[in-house]
Amino acid sequence: MAQLKIRDLHGLLSRAPRRSDLAQDGIRLLYDGQAFHLSTADDPDTVLATAPVTGFTTGPWEVTAYSASLASVTAWMRMLDGEDLIDVCPFWVSEAVLAFATGGQVGTWPLIACPTAPADRRPQATAEGRTDR
Repeated sequence: MAQLKIRDLHGLLSRAPRRSDLAQDGIRLLYDGQAFHLSTADDPDTVLATAPVTGFTTGPWEVTAYSASLASVTAWMRMLDGEDLIDVCPFWVSEAVLAFATGGQVGTWPLIACPTAPADRRPQATAEGRTDR
């Protein structure tokens, strides 16, 4: 888990390309312990945006999430009233999700891949890049 300002996370995610502009339906979020870096599954080495961490930090992790659900995550963040910091972390239940939490409210973003998850908890991608359900 890491904390950053909601406005910084919103700014970071707003830099993601539209789904129709992607060859794959994936947004890559890399957390290095100091900042979040946004790229795409198509071109993971090109950083599109960076947001600094403010508050609590943990060890690094990396996830690739469905860009199709980006609009719902962004809409959820816009509804938060009076909150400044948001917790962000990958979470493994029956399927892997990226969890956002603040003030008792939680939003999730389904993951395609989470290479930093424990080996027995990683999503298994199919040939099309989708997660088996």
